[in-house]
Amino acid sequence: MVIFLFVFAIVALAVTHNSYLLSIAGIVTGMIFMIFARSKAKIRIDEREKTIREKAAHLTYAIFAPTIGISAFLLLIPYQDLSPVFAKGEFAYPESIGMIFAYLTLFLIAIYAISYHFLNRRYGGAGDEE
Repeated sequence: MVIFLFVFAIVALAVTHNSYLLSIAGIVTGMIFMIFARSKAKIRIDEREKTIREKAAHLTYAIFAPTIGISAFLLLIPYQDLSPVFAKGEFAYPESIGMIFAYLTLFLIAIYAISYHFLNRRYGGAGDEE
């Protein structure tokens, strides 16, 4: 339900800001989530389901973190000297988007490190294994 409300809020904000591409992306993402993640039966979590969720979370992190990090790096390069498109001001704020991506990347890495440390200690990892 929380994901549905988040997607609905993103679509509503995108429509009010005339960003129809973002609203379409939000609708498609919501539909994909509702089709694949929604369970029609009683919710049961077995070992297979846990393994699938862990692998999906790991794969998502492994794809998203480098992608957003590389995007941040590329957007932070001063393009005014390299590209006449950015020099004309057609894309006004690529460095600002790069900063946002950089902060998101650092936040994602920090959350991963903290959660890994917490879960490692919770499930018996003392940290002194050799």
